[in-house]
Amino acid sequence: MNVFFLTDLEGIGGITDIDFMDRRGEKYAQARILLSQSIDLAVRTAFDSGADSVYYLDGHGGGGNVIEDMVDPRAQKCNITEWQQLLREGMIDCQIELGSHARAGTVGGFLDHTISSREWFCHKVNGREMSELSMHALICGAYGVPVVACIGDDAACRQAKEYIPDIYVGAVKFAEQRNYATTYGNSDEIVRKTVVEALANYKSVSIYQIDEPITVELTFYRTDFCEKVLSRYGSDVTRTSARTLQRKLKKITKYEDLKF
Repeated sequence: MNVFFLTDLEGIGGITDIDFMDRRGEKYAQARILLSQSIDLAVRTAFDSGADSVYYLDGHGGGGNVIEDMVDPRAQKCNITEWQQLLREGMIDCQIELGSHARAGTVGGFLDHTISSREWFCHKVNGREMSELSMHALICGAYGVPVVACIGDDAACRQAKEYIPDIYVGAVKFAEQRNYATTYGNSDEIVRKTVVEALANYKSVSIYQIDEPITVELTFYRTDFCEKVLSRYGSDVTRTSARTLQRKLKKITKYEDLKF
């Protein structure tokens, strides 16, 4: 059993306000520790649950968040290219999303956004609004790999079941408002329990796939964000409104297919 953890920062227990995201601020140092501790706990739990190999990706803001010395050395850190290569080579049996947040525009979601909280307003695939988790699940699904668990805030966990009804979820906190959250007192136990249950049943969780061909649509917050991307892609994309671009694909083969 080879397990991959795709991690983010917003959905980690103990990260309770927007100031934790500021890399120039004092709270960011604590956020790195909390993230690294959570990854270490999840990794050790996976090995205890019978995993042969465990990989993880530091998925927040291009990486640089994890303190690698704090994570069980048996786990292998990967970048996005290496993650996709493992998928193509059939080296991942299941994936767990650790630190998930809800998609942009979610009421009750802590730091809700999709990819870019500054530029992306709404991302759709075949007319369905996407979260980062569902985007990851589509890439995994293209290679027959299930995303078996979502660990994050309450809204992220509820939303994960919209895409994958039988996914295992572990809510470690809830949002009091968009930029503030409260962590549950037993958040570490929730992480541990969710990983154990998901890995014990990973073969029974549905693989997330959608019908082909694929239409990817992205609406930006402002017209100039749209125009910047349009100038880069040219005729490969269609501008369907002042703030929206659309591209059509025969199939999904890589993460970049879902982005602009």
